[in-house]
Amino acid sequence: MKTRIGGMTTTCLAIALSLACSASGAQDLGSLGGKLGGMLPGGGGSMASGSMGNVAGLLQYCVKNNYLGGSSGASGIASKLLGKTQGGSGNSDYLSGASGILKGNNGQSTNLANVGGGNSDLKSKITTKACNVVLKQGTSFLGH
Repeated sequence: MKTRIGGMTTTCLAIALSLACSASGAQDLGSLGGKLGGMLPGGGGSMASGSMGNVAGLLQYCVKNNYLGGSSGASGIASKLLGKTQGGSGNSDYLSGASGILKGNNGQSTNLANVGGGNSDLKSKITTKACNVVLKQGTSFLGH
């Protein structure tokens, strides 16, 4: 059964994200997006976060919702990124990320709060994987 959320079927999104989640843990957000790009509406582009502010906000979302382990250092990385973000916590990309919206540099976005098509176990797996990928991107922004 397909249900529509924001013009996108959750079935398609769940399949796309689960395919992306089966790939190596060493992938970056850009390669995760490459796997998603062809399956998302208007696909073909990278879903790499388009900004440092969005990554900082996503990390806050991931920590707040317990998708990253407590020892990941994600809060510290998010704080450092936020300090380098124009507009700080008022930055629109940060605010989107803090609500779970990954904004790609190609204009597309994915709301992590809506993935999994109602399957909480699938949502948890997909979001945990996405959060780990975002953490790697944040770390690379800081040059670590």
